[in-house]
Amino acid sequence: MKVRNLQENPHSPTCACDSWLEHWEKNSGKNAGICSALNCSKNAEVGGHVQKRNVSDDSWYIIPICKSCNGKLGQEYEVKTDTTFISVNGTNQCRQQSLINTIVEATRMGQ
Repeated sequence: MKVRNLQENPHSPTCACDSWLEHWEKNSGKNAGICSALNCSKNAEVGGHVQKRNVSDDSWYIIPICKSCNGKLGQEYEVKTDTTFISVNGTNQCRQQSLINTIVEATRMGQ
């Protein structure tokens, strides 16, 4: 599948996870491993914002990619067939879980 690399901006959805790569790992249930770009064998270092190309879906997704591939802003490239796409629209669940974790931790500390 071909994707277009997007640049995160102030209007992009936000997430309570420590990073977009962590968001991808939490929501996919997988470890990031190797970059999702088809001809790249570097370790995935970031969760890159992409859109699927040649489909009617214009949603934003996160995939694990290396910093080099993530720097190809606006460019299109093929990704590996086993790439898991995680929607950025699910970030409300991350914020809710973060709030729950904060409340639980405060309760444990007696606050």
